Amino acid sequence: MTLPQPGSNRNEKKRRLEFDNSTDNVSQNIDSWARFLVIEAKDQLPIKLNPFAISKAVSGICGEVKNVTRLRSGSLLVECLRRQQSLNLLSISTFANVEVAVSAHRTLNSCRGIIRDRARCLADMSEDEITAELDNQAVTAVKRFTVKKENSRQNTNTYLLTFARASLPQSIKAGYNNIGVEVYVPNPLRCFNCQHFGHGSKSCRYTVICYRCGGDHDGSSCVQEIKCANCGNDHVASSKSCPVWQTESKIMKVKCEQNMSYLDAKKLVKNQSTTPSTLNYSAAVSQPVSTSSIKCQTDLSWIHSDQPVLTKSISPTKPSESQPCSSISQNTVQTQTVRTSDPVVTETAVEIVHLSKQEKERKEKTESKNCQDTLSIRGTCSQLL
Repeated sequence: MTLPQPGSNRNEKKRRLEFDNSTDNVSQNIDSWARFLVIEAKDQLPIKLNPFAISKAVSGICGEVKNVTRLRSGSLLVECLRRQQSLNLLSISTFANVEVAVSAHRTLNSCRGIIRDRARCLADMSEDEITAELDNQAVTAVKRFTVKKENSRQNTNTYLLTFARASLPQSIKAGYNNIGVEVYVPNPLRCFNCQHFGHGSKSCRYTVICYRCGGDHDGSSCVQEIKCANCGNDHVASSKSCPVWQTESKIMKVKCEQNMSYLDAKKLVKNQSTTPSTLNYSAAVSQPVSTSSIKCQTDLSWIHSDQPVLTKSISPTKPSESQPCSSISQNTVQTQTVRTSDPVVTETAVEIVHLSKQEKERKEKTESKNCQDTLSIRGTCSQLL
């Protein structure tokens, strides 16, 4: 029976920790292979193959892949599912009897993130040294942000990291420190040729526009009045106060945070800006309001002026039987004060009725008779009750 040597457990634990660290590094490097590959002809011409031939050729080389897309240039963009599929496609030189060159996509296989070194553990290291130390975590480039203070550039504790992987990790391990990784949102891409957003000057198809005044000329020697070429306000096209620039920055934020294309992010931001909940005060006031007319067929409708108007009218000539008997003056003139939009005093169409003496006597007799009949009816009713 052999006794355990002193320190054997310690050595075993040390070997176990070294093994765990090595497996962690391997697991981190597994994700750093090229998922997106570009298959292009060696003669730089479009690959003229039907979809069925392309599908059979890809399946014969590496099996079933995730997606195959034809690019605008006529090349093929292949998205692989496994590392071995990428290696198989990178090793071919002919594709369906066509001589091709396969390479990793320039931007889709990498992503960029921001780290903030609040503990200042990386302050004394250069960018190349940090890149070499983080190579086992799929970091291919490191850039340190600087700020301009007092006519000099000063280093900050914020770094831009480029990862050789399609998805951004949640954190990185810098020695014994875990540093969180944030999504990097770049500034909107503005064309230096036409001053529009969304494309660069190399792929621009429009005419030259001045960034200073918005005219059809180069802005290197422009001395005209400042006017934005995008919104028309009094600032240059590169100003961050431009509403077009602010909208484009929102599009870039949605694009990077939700990992979607520029066109999809632009549609999403446009739909959000047109909903009633996100309208600002000026946009809400400028919207038309549906109204309905309440005008009625009277002479005194829609009166807004404070000008008093005197109108003439007569009292009813025949009282109701339920009203008490009273003498009614036939020539009574009633005055009513109203408001009208016309400053001129108007008269109603009702005229004063002038009765003769005989007509007055006849009318008084009729009214007295009606009153007597009413009183007699009321007396009879009271006796019956």
